[in-house]
Amino acid sequence: MTRRPSYALAALVGASFLIRTALAWLRSAPALFPDEYLYSAIGRSFAESGRPSIRGGSANFPALLQPIVTAPAWLIHDVDTAFRVVQAMGALAMSLAAVPVYLIARRLGLSTRVSLVLAAFTVLVPDLLYASFISSEAFAYPLVLASVYTAMRALTTPTRRTQLLFVATAAVTTLSRIQFAALPIVFVLAAVVVGARERRVKQAVREQAFPLVLFALGAAAVLASGPARTVGVYRYLFGFHTGPLGIVHWAALDAMTLAYAAGWIIVPGAILGLWLSLRRPRSSDELALGVFVVLLVAALFFEAGLLQASLTLQKEIQERYVFYAAPLLGICFALYASRGWPLRLPHLALATALLLVSVQVPLGGYAVASTLDGSPILFGVYWLTGKLGKPGDASVVVAAGVAVLTVIAVLASRRPRLGTPVVLGLALLATGVASAGAVAFDVQTTAKLKKAFLPSDPSWIDRANVGNVSLLQAFSGPRAASLQQLFWNRSITSVALLPGAAKFDNYPAARVRVAGNGTMTVNGRPLDGPMLVDGFGSTVRLRGAHVLESGPTASLWVPDRGTRPHLAFYSLGHYHDGWLAGGGVMYAWPEAAGHRVSGWVRMRLTAPPAIGAVQVMFALSATKTFKVALSPGETREVKIPLCGEPGERAAVSYRSPVRAIVGLRIVSARSTTPVFTPSESACPLVPFGAG
Repeated sequence: MTRRPSYALAALVGASFLIRTALAWLRSAPALFPDEYLYSAIGRSFAESGRPSIRGGSANFPALLQPIVTAPAWLIHDVDTAFRVVQAMGALAMSLAAVPVYLIARRLGLSTRVSLVLAAFTVLVPDLLYASFISSEAFAYPLVLASVYTAMRALTTPTRRTQLLFVATAAVTTLSRIQFAALPIVFVLAAVVVGARERRVKQAVREQAFPLVLFALGAAAVLASGPARTVGVYRYLFGFHTGPLGIVHWAALDAMTLAYAAGWIIVPGAILGLWLSLRRPRSSDELALGVFVVLLVAALFFEAGLLQASLTLQKEIQERYVFYAAPLLGICFALYASRGWPLRLPHLALATALLLVSVQVPLGGYAVASTLDGSPILFGVYWLTGKLGKPGDASVVVAAGVAVLTVIAVLASRRPRLGTPVVLGLALLATGVASAGAVAFDVQTTAKLKKAFLPSDPSWIDRANVGNVSLLQAFSGPRAASLQQLFWNRSITSVALLPGAAKFDNYPAARVRVAGNGTMTVNGRPLDGPMLVDGFGSTVRLRGAHVLESGPTASLWVPDRGTRPHLAFYSLGHYHDGWLAGGGVMYAWPEAAGHRVSGWVRMRLTAPPAIGAVQVMFALSATKTFKVALSPGETREVKIPLCGEPGERAAVSYRSPVRAIVGLRIVSARSTTPVFTPSESACPLVPFGAG
């Protein structure tokens, strides 16, 4: 490599790093949960103790490369500054992916100019959006491509140096993402296939004896410790049961989004270039690359399809599992173009088939808010949908763009010398536009998330300087809200779950037991100290404590001097934005041991016109109920007696047969915050429920 290309490559990496860092810093807050919280928590743990842990519990997390590398950033006291430094590290890592792609292209004999264009294509892939995320993709991306380069060298020049280089690169790549534990298997199969293609299988296998022994030792170590234990939090993968058709279905959808991520226009030529590298390779490097790429991409599709087909609750396209292949498609297209575009009729057939796929399987149908995490391409389509108004309109625009690119690709095949730079240029343009849409959507989404769950200062709990804080999770509290608080506030050191609350991750979160007088205990010990009380889907009031500060969906309670907080009132199903769930319970606890609950719960109910007439039925006891009927738009103040036995909590349940879905929640009426006021007039002197 001469100086000028090396300078150009360095300038490309530097420019990508600066641009991606600037775009990352537009991102208001993390949004890919639980991943971004887990990686940040483990990174902080490494920085503070040298061990991987989350909330005091062992992390048992195999993808440790990102937390290890970013740990120094978490030594910065200010969370926002540390967040921005980690984003910059991710931007640099993903930008460095241009280097192995350039080296692969040059080793294959492609020109310096084309190799630099492929390097630029690598850093324009829309999935570089993950550079701004606190996740493993940023470090896995360059490492996977480096593994392809070192594998190609080890397969064609099997020396101890090249083989050890691949083994080391594959090991580090696996440490970045456990899915790349498939790399050794891919390498072994590639060695066999290359040997068979060259009619020297035994010799090829003997040449790779050194890495084969190392892989065998690694496999033995995994089996000795137990595969489920080795993969840590991903041990649930061993419980997957699904059929081949489900895997193929989802893998095909992932392949479609990969084609979009690669700019679409290069895909027909890339497929033909890959075929020619296997059928009529011009060098051993071409053959090794073709075989390794086919096996690696097949492994990526299988892993992604298996995961998607096996999930029962959330099914989404997993472009994030396969986008690593996009730069490899660019290289394969360049191999095809360097031959002079020889297979024009097959190219036309492939281009037509891909166009039909785009029309028959519109992306707009998959760009749904609840299933976007795994695909930056869908980020862009969703953003475009918001601009155009309807999913169908976005699908039409995408299909029209694909049609134009397809026509240009077919016409370009007739004039290869002009067609190659045109197609590569349009591929850069297409990936750049897709990247812009993905970034725009992500910036808008994270700004909304931050506004929805956090005050202007997201580290508000740390700034309060009240010491270690427990997060008191209530009924219907969303995972995203709680993980945002945990991410931004290091002083939240534990999580306690009130009755009815659900765990939001697999790490320590103790159940709260509430005694008859409202005393809260965790694992037999009183729950004491400052508490961040979740109020997203419930109303919680404590006795013996007061609110120091409040955010949009949570409040910071600190104990009064010389007292321990008790639970006083807990209304399950009253949301922070005034909606009432389709059903729930309101509890109250006596002010002192031996006393009884006697008081009124007051709230104003409204029947939103968009829902229509609403009925809410309250059950005061097993035999006493009353109904509130509201006509559309009507508001009525309701006073509900809440009565209990001495020393016990009191409860009133409610339900409504008229329900709607708002923001993925089942709701009924609108309601002001329920307020419980003790009053002896609310309850008869005889035991409540008697008679």
